[in-house]
Amino acid sequence: MENVQETKVKRKSPALLIAVLTAVLVIGVGSVSAFFLLNKSPKVKYLLAETKTFTQMGELFEERYQNEFDWMDVQKKKPVETTQDLSFEWNDPSAGYDMVELQRILNNTTFTMKQTKDPVKKEWEMDFSGKFGSVSSEVVTLYFTPEKMMAALPFTDKLLFFMDEDYGKMMRETDAFYEGPEKLGLSRIFEEQFSMDGEFQKYVKEEYMEYLYHELPEDAFTSEKVEIDVFGEKMKTEKVAMKLSEEQVKTLLVDLFKKAREDEKLKALLKEQIAFSTMTDDVSDQKLTELISDFETSLDEAVDEVNGWHIPNGIESTIWHKSNSIVKREFAMSLGVTEDEISTLKIAGVQSLDKSGQKWDYSFTGTDSYAQEDTVVKFTGNLAWKDGKSDDTMTITADYVDVSYKGKEELDGKKRTFNREFSISDGSFSPKLVWSGTAEHEKDSMKADHEFTIIDPTGDLSTSDIYLRLKQEGKIAKKVDMPDDSKNAVDVGKMSSDEMDELGDELATEFEKWVTDLMGDLQSELENF
Repeated sequence: MENVQETKVKRKSPALLIAVLTAVLVIGVGSVSAFFLLNKSPKVKYLLAETKTFTQMGELFEERYQNEFDWMDVQKKKPVETTQDLSFEWNDPSAGYDMVELQRILNNTTFTMKQTKDPVKKEWEMDFSGKFGSVSSEVVTLYFTPEKMMAALPFTDKLLFFMDEDYGKMMRETDAFYEGPEKLGLSRIFEEQFSMDGEFQKYVKEEYMEYLYHELPEDAFTSEKVEIDVFGEKMKTEKVAMKLSEEQVKTLLVDLFKKAREDEKLKALLKEQIAFSTMTDDVSDQKLTELISDFETSLDEAVDEVNGWHIPNGIESTIWHKSNSIVKREFAMSLGVTEDEISTLKIAGVQSLDKSGQKWDYSFTGTDSYAQEDTVVKFTGNLAWKDGKSDDTMTITADYVDVSYKGKEELDGKKRTFNREFSISDGSFSPKLVWSGTAEHEKDSMKADHEFTIIDPTGDLSTSDIYLRLKQEGKIAKKVDMPDDSKNAVDVGKMSSDEMDELGDELATEFEKWVTDLMGDLQSELENF
């Protein structure tokens, strides 16, 4: 299944088509159908190993961060209050007067976002505020329900709101040429998923996974027992090879495109996903119709284009697995729009997925008809986990650039202490982002302290130390304190443009006075430093 993906990577296709094919081919990897358990042909062994390995990777990640996943589940079922404080620390002894002034301001400034969200009652409060020294100020408090949005501002006692169904009318009052959605889509922000999941994922798994299983020819697969070396360890494995000819690849893709082109349920579910991605209940029926029409046209064009592709060696993919866990992989495919413009992609590597750690060493080699030498990208990693402690490294090397990650973690009960370093180097410039801190997740609460800093070992950046700190706290709450919209509430969505102008003038006057008073307090605070 991964092999089919590479075909569309090599060919420029419309973004929507790529997204759907990714869902069709990749999401399908995540399920095991009944026929896998009843049939042990080489084809089934190949697909089952891909499926099990994909699932195993997810399970290992979830097991390592089980506390964090448990807290995410709490937030899906109960009202939770979370607070996030963002602050800075900047120390530069060589800074001039202006920079010293700026440092003093930043070092005494904190931005806070406090929110309480009830996923059951579908109520959400978001409060934004700031603090400079001893001077605190509210910025705005927003309230959401699936039907309306409200805003409480610090410079007026009015509660501004609009109903979601009035969003289009409100926008046209401010812009006569507005042609956007009639609803903002507030109900979407209470949905658990904004991605291709739920019914869409279930349908793709059942419909297209089974389709691929039946369409892939049995005689394209072979298997044999072999012993190989994986990171210095002799390992008995089963080698399963898939060899698809040029004609077989074209037939598989054309039939897949045609199936998707005529699949009305897929298109209906795709409409829902577009609405999710744009966070709107109503992208506008006309726009949705246009997008689906573009999708159909793209598939029609893809059918014609595939027949003209040149895939001289088809697809060759070989996996070595032990107990359905892939430990080695080789993949090769050449593709061109013409015979003179053939590009080749090769993937080769080994991997080990154990509870005590995961290792991999892969190389991606690309060749085209114009390049004088191959493009090689190496991706290596070693995620070690033992006795609640980790020592992780990951590196991507391409030409003269290295991108790397180094991390150390220690889990003591519910408390995780970590230091994670992300760096990039081209030989002369090697900045590093360091993310360190602690995180503690209980059944009914969490707290975490994060510190981010940029380090430049070469000295090309400023030698000053700049830290960004993020403090988080979360706990189960009784309820969301929604405002009383029967007092001083102003329905902006029902206003005419003249009424909006009048309200705007009134709010501008109140805002000017509020800013003047605030600036006076801030100036006094600054003088006391």
